[in-house]
Amino acid sequence: MLPMKIGAQLAVTTHTIDAATLARELEARGFESYWAPEHTVVPKHPTIAFPMTGGEIPDVYHQMSDPFVVLGMMAAVTSTLRVATGVCLVPEHPPLTLAKAVSTLDAFSGGRFLFGLGTGWLREVTELHNPAAAAKPWGYTIDAVAAMKKLWAHESAKHDGEFVAFPEMVCDPRPVQRPHPPVIVGAQPTPIAAKRIAAWADGWLATGVTPAQVAEFRTALEAECDRIGRDPAELSITVGVRDPSEHIREAYAAAGVERLMVLLYNHPGTPIPLEDWAAVGVATLSAPAPTPAETLRALDAVTAMAGL
Repeated sequence: MLPMKIGAQLAVTTHTIDAATLARELEARGFESYWAPEHTVVPKHPTIAFPMTGGEIPDVYHQMSDPFVVLGMMAAVTSTLRVATGVCLVPEHPPLTLAKAVSTLDAFSGGRFLFGLGTGWLREVTELHNPAAAAKPWGYTIDAVAAMKKLWAHESAKHDGEFVAFPEMVCDPRPVQRPHPPVIVGAQPTPIAAKRIAAWADGWLATGVTPAQVAEFRTALEAECDRIGRDPAELSITVGVRDPSEHIREAYAAAGVERLMVLLYNHPGTPIPLEDWAAVGVATLSAPAPTPAETLRALDAVTAMAGL
């Protein structure tokens, strides 16, 4: 069994540690990847409650920096750290612009980009960006990804889909990773997610799932791959966790997980029982932003917990 890869996620804002410092510290400690979350804007008076609590949306959601700017800064000051979106909200992006951002970041980072994607839960924001995508967010995302893959893989490409259409276009620079950077779908472990991931993705990303849930979903992925004639070994599994201690790593590894993404925002720097993760998650997101010193202390503790 290969060693567990350890990544990290922390919403970089003007109130937190800066992107360049965080990148250097992660790489120096042996972290494999950093995953940038995304929210462009948040309504001042939202009609949708925060899913984790049913109440107000925490401030960090409107403070998040643009992920591609953050990842570009991080790639520029590192040489081995993989930079990833965790996740990019595809329905909120024009596909030609997004294709250019992805390919540029992969080219300039030397092939270190992981394209984590999802559709998001703030439909009223998606409607501002793209009303058609808001009505069918996964339909739009599937079409957009198919179109972008053509641009990344070929010197020129055209696409004529339900939501995305363009005549033959050239999109340079092309990504270093061929035919394109890994496409990793952020989704809950549902039957439709298994079908989507097996059909057109390179991996699955989820938070708040137990090892048992991962094992069950892995079985569903394998069944879908068998149905369509795909090798399930081509799919990676990444899980967001609060605690990367040895027993946690072993449990997820046994379930088929390749990478743990440690959720660092306001991490207490102590082991957290799995049954407490949801409550801790609400508390950390709702608290004031961690200072750079607090983040570095937590990072030291998490590094030791992860055996890095």
